Amino acid sequence: MRYLGTLIISALVLTLAVVGVAWSQECGPGCPACSGKSTGELLSSKVILGSWLYIPDGEEETSVLKISSGLFSWMDLGIGYAVDAEKTIWSLRVKPISQDQDGWRPAVILGIGSVQTGGSDQSGYVQIAKTLELVEGRLGLYLAGGYATDLPDTREDWGLGTISMTLYERVSPFYTYDGSNAHSGLSYVATEWLTLKGYLLEMEEPALGLSVQWGGAGAE
Repeated sequence: MRYLGTLIISALVLTLAVVGVAWSQECGPGCPACSGKSTGELLSSKVILGSWLYIPDGEEETSVLKISSGLFSWMDLGIGYAVDAEKTIWSLRVKPISQDQDGWRPAVILGIGSVQTGGSDQSGYVQIAKTLELVEGRLGLYLAGGYATDLPDTREDWGLGTISMTLYERVSPFYTYDGSNAHSGLSYVATEWLTLKGYLLEMEEPALGLSVQWGGAGAE
């Protein structure tokens, strides 16, 4: 029965990736590749993560640099630079409620930061996230959903959603949806310190990324 469920979930991810339609370069803060971790979770305490995103044909932005750090087990902080826009971006995430690893209680994540893959906006958001281990050491599932609003005027708001699978703790195909825009991609943990990423922004525009980690085991 567990393998049947795995097959259904796999089919769902692939279907979403094929039929999704997007109209801008946006990505929810739970996106595994954007967050630097294949589960989209917060960085562990004392871990530093440097990342680079390259969008060859980006209309608004072609390159974004960012460095993040886990300050505590329940908080991480990041600062970045959008090259074309010449703007500094930053993010702060806190997790007031951790998920129950053995039960069904999800984590609650509150954050402020950019939710655009190729942009420099600043938004506030709340997410509910859950990681499930379907086959120990072989197959995991990450689900996240939430709400975001522009800052400081809060006149625009939207829903956020992410579904990601983790295969053998290294390969993570994902699909993320921000209420009107969808993106898919693949995150690959090459070594304990290096993660490579490929995106299909707007389900049609390719992008590449990499992240380098210091101070801990490989990206989750």
